[in-house]
Amino acid sequence: MKTLLAAIVFVGVAVLLLGVNIFFFHRPFPDGEISTNPEMRKRGIKCAKQEELEMLAAQKKGKKTCSGNYSDACATCGLYNKE
Repeated sequence: MKTLLAAIVFVGVAVLLLGVNIFFFHRPFPDGEISTNPEMRKRGIKCAKQEELEMLAAQKKGKKTCSGNYSDACATCGLYNKE
């Protein structure tokens, strides 16, 4: 019983210490969403959904979007010309 109580107290203190900025200083929780995080946008990191939409839009315009060396499995998408 003492071990369980000690574990509960330890977890409670850890949560309190990890959440000090959020609980007491009312700072916003860090934004982990790739599409809305300004730092990730600045670095050019995009979410998979956004990249796929851009690729499909380029496909509709007739542009090839693949480049580089791809495996035979990737060659079936129609964008990669195997040489």
